[in-house]
Amino acid sequence: MKDMKPIALLAGASLIAIACPAAAQDGTQTGPDSPATTAETTPRAPGEIIVTAQRREQSQQDVPVSISVVSSEALAQSNLTTIADVQFLAPGVNYNANFGGGFNIRGVGTQSLLMSAEQSVALIIDDVIQGLPEVSFAGPSYQSLVDIERIEVLKGPQGTLFGKNSSAGVIQIITANPKLGQRTLDGSLSYATKNEVNAESVINLPLGETAALRVAGGLQRRDGFVQDLFSGEDRWAYERYSVRGKLLWEPTADLSVLLTGEYRYLTDNANGLWTFRNCGSGFGAFNPCEEVEPYGIEAGPENLEVATDGQSYTRQKAYAFSGRVDYDLGNATLTSITAYRHLRQPISLDTDVTPSAIYSRNENISGGTQFTQELRVNGDAGIFNYTLGGFFYDARPFQKGMNGGTLGFLPDDTETLVSLNAIGPYSGDGYGSWVKAKIRSYALFGQVEAAVTPDLTLIAGGRYTHDDVRQVIDYFDVPWLCRVTFAFGQSCHGLSLPLSSGESRVKASKFTYKLTAKYDITPDINVYATYATGYKGPMISHPANQPQLLLRPELSKSYELGLKGELFDRALAFNLALFKVDYDDFQGQQRVGVAPTFYYTTTNAGGLQTKGVEADMAWRATPELTLAGNVAYIPTKFTEFAVQCYDRYTNPATTPGECNYVQPGLPAGTPPQFNAAGYPLTYSPKWTWGLRGNYETDVGNDLTFNASASFSYRSSTYGVVADDNSINPGYGLLNGQISIGRYDDRWRLSVFARNLLDKYFVAGIFRTPLDSGTDNSTPLSTIGYSNIPAMDSSRTVGIKLSYSFGN
Repeated sequence: MKDMKPIALLAGASLIAIACPAAAQDGTQTGPDSPATTAETTPRAPGEIIVTAQRREQSQQDVPVSISVVSSEALAQSNLTTIADVQFLAPGVNYNANFGGGFNIRGVGTQSLLMSAEQSVALIIDDVIQGLPEVSFAGPSYQSLVDIERIEVLKGPQGTLFGKNSSAGVIQIITANPKLGQRTLDGSLSYATKNEVNAESVINLPLGETAALRVAGGLQRRDGFVQDLFSGEDRWAYERYSVRGKLLWEPTADLSVLLTGEYRYLTDNANGLWTFRNCGSGFGAFNPCEEVEPYGIEAGPENLEVATDGQSYTRQKAYAFSGRVDYDLGNATLTSITAYRHLRQPISLDTDVTPSAIYSRNENISGGTQFTQELRVNGDAGIFNYTLGGFFYDARPFQKGMNGGTLGFLPDDTETLVSLNAIGPYSGDGYGSWVKAKIRSYALFGQVEAAVTPDLTLIAGGRYTHDDVRQVIDYFDVPWLCRVTFAFGQSCHGLSLPLSSGESRVKASKFTYKLTAKYDITPDINVYATYATGYKGPMISHPANQPQLLLRPELSKSYELGLKGELFDRALAFNLALFKVDYDDFQGQQRVGVAPTFYYTTTNAGGLQTKGVEADMAWRATPELTLAGNVAYIPTKFTEFAVQCYDRYTNPATTPGECNYVQPGLPAGTPPQFNAAGYPLTYSPKWTWGLRGNYETDVGNDLTFNASASFSYRSSTYGVVADDNSINPGYGLLNGQISIGRYDDRWRLSVFARNLLDKYFVAGIFRTPLDSGTDNSTPLSTIGYSNIPAMDSSRTVGIKLSYSFGN
């Protein structure tokens, strides 16, 4: 991990950081819905923020949607290195760092290991949905993105225009497009604590008068911060790089063609390896805490030490191609977007997290291909502005895995391991599993906006979606793997190959819609009300030793009331939103059983509700000083959610005597569970708030000085549903930067700090695998818990050089 891989003089840079949602910026934003970047057809007011939240360019303050926006300038100032850190800079946004997790908006997201699963929060990059599941603790491949122009966070159901897997919201990343007639070279290079290197370089080249090429590349790497006292490695080291090329061709004033190719790579040496927080009873003769005790490791909230003998890593490779054509028809624009994506992700994890071979070998390769085609027309006619379109999605995700260990039944030096494969009907027969899914989705959508009076605008949109999901699980021989009973003298496998689950199939169709009324109280202040329905498609689960389980779609109903305004010649901008969303047939992941025979499954686990208030403000106090702040209060709760009972332990996580609920639809023989109604959602703080300040002034000799600082706070969260032992305390982070450079940004030298106050925190808390005893032991067992380490849980200080040359 310490050898950096060059990437043709292009280096990867600080990626992410989202400034306060309404932080104003000068100039005009252009993005994928505005391929032509040579001239503006509509003058923009100073400080105006342009977004494409309704698939066309509009001022943020005119769009009746709760939106958080960040500019490229704010990204550069923040010095955060992962897109997951959007949670610290936008109200109502969180990131679930657990296995199979992702973004949450207003408390709702998806955690699932299923190949047919989709996220409740859609991630869209340059108008292309990122639909393939990326099941890794290390983070998705898009962490390595560079040359980001802005990020838009759209909150609440956005299915009308963005598709079925946006029932909770959308995170839309817009990268910079080529600029005609400009020859430029821009970039940055930074070095910080833990040998953190972030480098980025972007070149824009004109190709005659009608075409331009833009190539962006970057490299990010950092040493680990979790000590492995057995292997001698510093775990959680990472390296990621990417390169993207865009070719823009505008042969006429009416036609624009944009071609994009991209490659991303990510590797780390942890794959989310956890650290012990509290010791449990282990299982059988194995106790994880006792295994690492000789190495001086003490479990605790601030433990950053492990001792592992197995491999733990992630190696992601992803490449994508897309083509966009825009043709001006006069009063309308016809847009076609065709995209293909390929992902391959080998991962490995030492599941017992000890020097013992109890369960050290867990190897998995996942990935797949994705093809999308969108065709839409945006236009206006009289008082109407409309968007009509069609969408096709075809994905072929797969997951091929094998895992095993001695389980304490075999000697540590054995060449044959036994498996607790938890996938599908033949999971107990000692084979590897190969899950293959085929997902097709068709949709027709449209939205009409009518300015019925100069002050009143009515918007109606709808989308008809048809989903077809198929899945099969095949099993294959692994020379070193047998079933558990092999340790007790039985044959290696219970049944002979070939073994297959057979194909399971689930289909669903749904019409969802959105109704909005917006009223301009004054030219600079408006109020809006929205009712929307949401839909997340069906999926197929594969519980251990059970037939595949067909899951119904997840449905939602959303109510929102918002107020947006600008005062004092746009010097002050503010946004306020009140909302309530009810979900039915929530698709939730849970663990069933106790070590060593537990497994994860996903079911239609019931319902949930999220409601609250979000507010943000940006104030240009003087030409030199800008202040901004945001706050969100979101008290989420489950209205019905069946979870495994843990009431027969010395540290019970559910109320004793209330384990009497069986959620409809679970496989026959499922033991009674606990109904978590009334408990909050996981990774969903009730309170988040942030403050940001930026000061810039001339200091003579063509130089400018800049100082910026931001503070973000989030209250406590649950890592496991209804488990008070998994509550992660709240914390706040202070980041800052000071810089000096030329007034024209030809160069700028900065000193920055993340987590300036050196606040320790963890990304999450969960029950330790193989450390949960048994629920009927005498004396009673104790459950063990582990930390998910957080990358910025200690102070990081660095220096950065930015440069910009050309016309």
